[in-house]
Amino acid sequence: MTVAPEQPREGGSQRRPGTGLVLGAYAAAVCAFLFAPIVIAIILSFSSVPQLVFPPPGYGLTWYREALETRNYISGFAVSTIIAGGAALISAVAGTGAAIAINHYRFFGRSAVQVLIMLPVALPGVVIGLNLLFTLSLYNMTTGIVATTLAHSLLGTSYVTYLVLATLANYDLTLEQASLNLGASRSQTFWRITFPLVRPGIGAGAVFAFLISFDNVALSIFTARGDTLPLRLMQKIQFYPDPSVAAVAAVLVFLSLMALPLFGRVLQQRDIGRLGE
Repeated sequence: MTVAPEQPREGGSQRRPGTGLVLGAYAAAVCAFLFAPIVIAIILSFSSVPQLVFPPPGYGLTWYREALETRNYISGFAVSTIIAGGAALISAVAGTGAAIAINHYRFFGRSAVQVLIMLPVALPGVVIGLNLLFTLSLYNMTTGIVATTLAHSLLGTSYVTYLVLATLANYDLTLEQASLNLGASRSQTFWRITFPLVRPGIGAGAVFAFLISFDNVALSIFTARGDTLPLRLMQKIQFYPDPSVAAVAAVLVFLSLMALPLFGRVLQQRDIGRLGE
């Protein structure tokens, strides 16, 4: 005897009335919680008074001019840029090499290596910074730009590795084999075949490594000498708070938003590759 499959009840897969409204309200509340501090800081940056008062009694560009004329901000910006640039460069090279090794080769402990590379992202920054402080003496190094650059590159390498692996998700290894069979060297194959395909991931990873290094506090407290821009802002907000801190923060938010299209391009490339499988 053949038993007919049970038909789903009518309306069983439909959402309950008001579910969309509840989800929309929840999403709006989460977005408000995340973006409210940023919006408030941007509004305070246009304040016309020297106190951090919200809402401001008046508006102007006074504190942006003040930030541009403050020597501590300018020197901190220069030091943070040097450190972030060096960390981004080291992260781009190390992360790209790690991603290619993980994607192209199968070796003992491959999964463990991948976990170790991503570990700095999961560990608290204070833990990493404290261990780095104890490690510097083993290499006869002191706190400063070099030590901070190497410390920040630990975090940047993890992001570069992840983003380059995303671009390699649908990478065809036969392209490299064909290039080698046609007489190209490994370096020529990398620069002419591999690099153009992973360039978006390297670029996005380097930008993220730069941004993460630029506004890093947890590691810089232990490895820098208090001369980076985030540490300068902390000192300012602790002892002499004024809206110039909000003005600098608003500029940093704007610079960070400029990096989002590059990250979206990497995700779009990965998704297009998956649809083409």
